Formats: sequence, C-alpha cells, structure tokens
Amino acid sequence: MIHFPDKKYNVIYADPPWKFGDRFWSAKKLESGKNVQVSLNTHYETMSLQDICNLPVPSICFDDCVLFLWTTDAHIPDAISVIESWDFVYKTVGFVWNKKTVNFKQVCYMGRWTMKGSEICLLATKGHPHKLLKVRNVRQLVEAKRRDHSQKPIEVANRIKLMFGDVPCIELFARERIEGWDAWGNEI
Repeated sequence: MIHFPDKKYNVIYADPPWKFGDRFWSAKKLESGKNVQVSLNTHYETMSLQDICNLPVPSICFDDCVLFLWTTDAHIPDAISVIESWDFVYKTVGFVWNKKTVNFKQVCYMGRWTMKGSEICLLATKGHPHKLLKVRNVRQLVEAKRRDHSQKPIEVANRIKLMFGDVPCIELFARERIEGWDAWGNEI
C-alpha cells in the first residue's frame, strides 16, 4: 500500500474501491457487436470493507472535519460502517450525481430493482465543521457526463471547495490531481 498522508485536513473526499462480489456484472460490447458480461471488479483493484474501515483516516483529520464519501446504493450500509469507523457521524446526502452520456442524455443501466443512472456522495462530520462553511447555497444535484469507469465529476470537488474555501482538503483514492487538493491513491 502507498504511504498514507501525515498531514491534517478539514475536508476528506473519498471514493473507496468498493468490492462488489461476483454477483455484479456489467455488459461490455465486443468489436464483433456481441455483448459479454464483465465483473465490475476488473476495472480497478477493490478493497474489502474491513480494509477500508481500517485506513488511518482519523489520524489525518482536524478536530473539525467534514467527510464526503461516494457510495453506490448497494453499499449504503457499508458506507455508514466506514463513516463510523473513521470517527465521523452521518449527516445527509451531500451530492447526487445524475450521470449523463457524452451526448448529455440520461445514463440508464439495469439494476436488480430499478434502472440505474445516479450515484450518491454522503456527508458526515466530526467536531463542528459547519462553522467552516463559506457558502451555503451549493446545489446537491450534479448533472455531469460520465468519464472513465467510476471516475467522479470534477464539479463535485469544485463545489466542495466553494463551500469551504481555502481549508486543507484531500481526496482519498484519487485518480487525478485537482488544483487546491492533496491527493492519495494508486491511480494518480
């Protein structure tokens, strides 16, 4: 595992590599036009819930800290476990990403119960980070195009920076560097 940061932050932004298990598949179209099923775990290295919970995130948090944690609807109970293991308290859904295609049409793919097309980012706190808020009118709904598999829209990081201004921020499990943010992850 790569070295974990030793600095402190007021904002933690994380998109854990949730393990889906073999029962979750996505369709992939081959050049021949034929669809095949591919495990969702083949896109990147995933982590067990216990490994995510065991990350030393509490050691990099200031007393007043806010966590933005991406999750899928199937992982909500796991996300709450992560929030609690990292010493945060769940507050609300911070953002809902309504995924769009390159043509800005609604993304829809099969789920077990309903057609999927959105992801959620939970908001949790420790201490009193509400006093750090600079802007209180940031919208929850983000309509943005999909990028690489599971890569989140830059718009969310920009909205978080708008909310909290120039406080120390880190993105965990980062895939790219964002101006004004520290980054930790094996894909940057």
